[in-house]
Amino acid sequence: MSAIWLFIKAIVVIAMALIGAMFALENSQQLSVNFILFSSPEISVGLWLVLFFCIGTLFGVLASSVIIANYRRKLARAVKKD
Repeated sequence: MSAIWLFIKAIVVIAMALIGAMFALENSQQLSVNFILFSSPEISVGLWLVLFFCIGTLFGVLASSVIIANYRRKLARAVKKD
């Protein structure tokens, strides 16, 4: 059963990568993003969007893992009291 779930997860990851690649290829206009201290090289709008989406996802996972760790610690303290 776990082999089936692994296969399904692999298919989903490959499909998402293909959709992201197609999105980046369709939005091929060159764009340079000006950050506070430096200016980025010119790359396509689609690639910028995919990059910022991935960074936002990583920040979201990091923030939620901090909250989950806090709740687990509180739960462990509550269980230890009993």
